[in-house]
Amino acid sequence: MWNLRGSLASAYRPGSEVSLETRSPGYVLNIDPGEIDVFQFHDLAARGHQALADHAPRQALELLRDAVALWRGPVLADLVEAGIVWPELAPIESARLVAMEDRFDAELQCGGQYTVLGDLESLVEAEPFRERLVAQLMLALYRCGRQADALSVYARFRAALVEQLGLDPGRELQVLQQSILAQSANLELPGQPSGPPVRRESALLEAGRARAAPATAAESLPRWPTGESVAADPIALRQASALMVQVKIRPTLGADDGSADDLLADVEWIVRSEVERVGGTMAASIGAIHLALFTADSRRDVHAEHAVLVAMAIRNRVEADPRGHHIVLQAAVSTGRTIARPPDEQDLYPAYSSAAPPVNSALVVECQVLVSHGEGGEIFVCDRTRLAASGVIAFERTRVPHVGWRVAGLRGAVLHAAGEREFEFELVVLQSLLSRVIHRRRPHLVSVLGLPRNGKPCFMATFESRVRSQTGHGLKPLQVLRTRAFAGVRGLRTEILLACCGVQPADPPGLVREKLARTVREVMDASEHRMERAVAGLTQLLVEQSDDSQCTQDRGAATVREWTEVVTRIVHDQPMVVFIDELHLADDNLLNFVEGLPGALDTVPLMVVVTAGRPELLQRRPDWGGGEPHSTTLTLDVEPTAGCLQLSHR
Repeated sequence: MWNLRGSLASAYRPGSEVSLETRSPGYVLNIDPGEIDVFQFHDLAARGHQALADHAPRQALELLRDAVALWRGPVLADLVEAGIVWPELAPIESARLVAMEDRFDAELQCGGQYTVLGDLESLVEAEPFRERLVAQLMLALYRCGRQADALSVYARFRAALVEQLGLDPGRELQVLQQSILAQSANLELPGQPSGPPVRRESALLEAGRARAAPATAAESLPRWPTGESVAADPIALRQASALMVQVKIRPTLGADDGSADDLLADVEWIVRSEVERVGGTMAASIGAIHLALFTADSRRDVHAEHAVLVAMAIRNRVEADPRGHHIVLQAAVSTGRTIARPPDEQDLYPAYSSAAPPVNSALVVECQVLVSHGEGGEIFVCDRTRLAASGVIAFERTRVPHVGWRVAGLRGAVLHAAGEREFEFELVVLQSLLSRVIHRRRPHLVSVLGLPRNGKPCFMATFESRVRSQTGHGLKPLQVLRTRAFAGVRGLRTEILLACCGVQPADPPGLVREKLARTVREVMDASEHRMERAVAGLTQLLVEQSDDSQCTQDRGAATVREWTEVVTRIVHDQPMVVFIDELHLADDNLLNFVEGLPGALDTVPLMVVVTAGRPELLQRRPDWGGGEPHSTTLTLDVEPTAGCLQLSHR
């Protein structure tokens, strides 16, 4: 309890009333309900439900997405002990399901049937007797052009209900089934043509059709069971993760580097070898797009971990190739249910053994959506993948609201031991520079050069783990921010500002603006009019812009000065370390901004650590090699042992 009181005291902020009171027979924590996530969830869910009732589906969708995003798994899962039942948790879990059902309704009213299909299939599997979920899944399948599958869902639900409970489906579900049979126009979205829906196929399938031979290729493929035949066939639905890798060739490819076709073929070989190394299966490989499937086995469900680790290994091998800078690689992982067959049953079903296993179309669509929002070198995953692989992989929210999660790297604990052994002297150098930054209150820019084969991911993860466990002035932990070169000037300014304001990835937009305004009022010593203008100007940083330079011009010099003032005052009391990955891929605008940070924030303990895989960074910025008083360059030239190298390439 003494430690808890100290933690509460160190986390105290003006306007935040948190206290621990001794009250028989124990203690009472006094806190504003608005600071507790479960109350935030109930508020957002209630507002979203009301917006849905008021026929405002887009407003409801934003509120309900924010509500559901607050969840990270079962409530208080880390505190519930075996054999103990907490009756208070059941209503909260029930409220979560209702909020998810409301969100699905809002998505369907906004035309998001492809977006929710995977989540609906998984949730109906987990909650088989919730008729509202079954109805939503049937409607989503129908609007995706899969009316036979929609009717199959109804047939399976009715059979299970009759067999286990002796009941028939409710009236609303029966009416929906009849409407699908009649292809009623009432099932279409307003503004869309009525009549039977048209099956929409992914770009991957369209590309495959274009490249396939006219008739013989289609006739040679086995017919996989769909719809009601799945229930009768021994080939069952199983948990699986789909990995999609998309490759683009930069226009910088020259004649000396070989042809684009040769480069694509080499990447395909890398993808295939990494997938098969951990027992995955290549489902399709068409030109620049590759699709792999990882299924759960009877021993351990590590398919999601394997899919993400393989994506990271592919990225590392492509970056390590001398021609890697000519390639833009994007990857995505989606997890859900798909048709699969146990490996020991291949001989029983020879008709299915000659081709790659089928992949649930919802997984493919979700992968396509995630890949379309990613930048070069980024790996995006769905929320189900994040939950399944979070024990090994670290994830961050993406810059695009409500679009998956970004792979941040392996968990620091996994890499820590190997990094300690391999990079003892390099870690001492960075640790000394960090201590200098903290005690002299002077910023410093550190460039770490090296390829993944030199153990750079292992080294950086180990140093970041040390930073996160260190404190600055007093008992306050260091602020740690990690981003990539693709964030741009606006993105980096925004992330630094949000970190200074204590914004969390799951905070809804309203709470983000509230924290920003509160921070500005706490740290700025100015008139009310100037503070209001500063809040309005800094809020513009949160608005998505496509052109960094234009965004900077539009904010004006006044807003930049206010950003500098707020960040300076916050970081002065709580040191910050900013990690920027692969800065050699950044444009000149971001390089100029990073180079000018030590001068703009010249009296604060700020350490900026950038990584680059190739010497182009020093060719573009030669002063970073030691010509400037507040910059240091560290080159990783050691040959790490097999253990660390394996972690770097996993």
